[in-house]
Amino acid sequence: MKQTTVIKSSGEEEAFSWEHVYSSARKVGATREVAVEIADQVAAKSGQKISTADIRRQVEKLLRQTDAKLAMRFSLPEAMRRLGPTGFPFENYIGRIFESQGFTVKVGTHLKGRCVSHEVDFLAWNDQLLYLGECKYHNKRGAKVDLPTALLYAARFDDLENGSFAQRKIQEGRRVKSMMVTNTEFTQEAIKYFDCIGKSLWGWKYPPRRGIERMIDEEGIYPVTVLPSFRPGRLVEIFSEHGLMLAKDVLQADAKKLGLPPKLLGQMQQEARELFGLE
Repeated sequence: MKQTTVIKSSGEEEAFSWEHVYSSARKVGATREVAVEIADQVAAKSGQKISTADIRRQVEKLLRQTDAKLAMRFSLPEAMRRLGPTGFPFENYIGRIFESQGFTVKVGTHLKGRCVSHEVDFLAWNDQLLYLGECKYHNKRGAKVDLPTALLYAARFDDLENGSFAQRKIQEGRRVKSMMVTNTEFTQEAIKYFDCIGKSLWGWKYPPRRGIERMIDEEGIYPVTVLPSFRPGRLVEIFSEHGLMLAKDVLQADAKKLGLPPKLLGQMQQEARELFGLE
C-alpha cells in the first residue's frame, strides 16, 4: 500500500501523519476517542495525494458532527485569513483584543517621527505603557513575515520612538514599546533580528506559549469570522465599521443598525452562544 503524500500550501510535500491529524483534533478539545476516529476517517479517505487544506476541511467537518464549538476553535487559522481582503479589519480586530485587555486604543493615526510622519496602525495605552503597533496581514496560506519586511518595520519603529510624541510619553512616565503583529508566522531570521534590536513581535506561535492563537483561545477573544454563518466580503466591512470584531460582540448586535437580515444575525448569535457554552 502506497504512502499518502501531503501537499503543503507552500508546494512542499511530506508524508501523511496520522499522529498530526490526531493531535490537531486533541488540541481543540476533542476526546481521545473522537480524535482517533477522526484521524482514522481522514486516513481512510486520503488517496495517494492530499492537500493540507483538504485535510483541514475534513477534520473541521468531522469535528462539527461531534461538537460545533470544537469545529469553530479548529477553524481559527481560516477565520483569521477571512479578516480581509484588506488589512484594516485585522487592525480593528487587534484593537479590540487590546481593548479587552484594558487598554485604550486608537486605530489608524498619523504620528510624526524624528525625521518624517508615519501612518500607525494602532496605538494602545494604559497608565504605564504605550504600544506603537503595526499590523502585517496575510490572507495567503503558508505566508510568513520575513526579514526584509522586519527590516522595513524596524526602521519605521526607530523613527517613531525618537519622535516628539513617543518622547513626550516617555517623559510622562510611560514605557513605549513597538510591536509588529501578524496573523501568520515569522521566519526565524525576522525573529532573530527583532529580538536583537529589542522590539516586539506577536503572531502565530510567537512568542512561544503566548502566540496570538493561544491567547485568542485561552481568553475567548475569537474573531467574528470564526462563526460558520459569517461569510467573507461585505459582512467583514459592516462589522469592522461598527467595531464588532469579536465573536462575542454579535451577542449584543442589532440587525437593524447593521442592516442585516434578522435571520442571519440570529444564526450568528446562536453560533456564538455555542462557542462560549451559553446554551
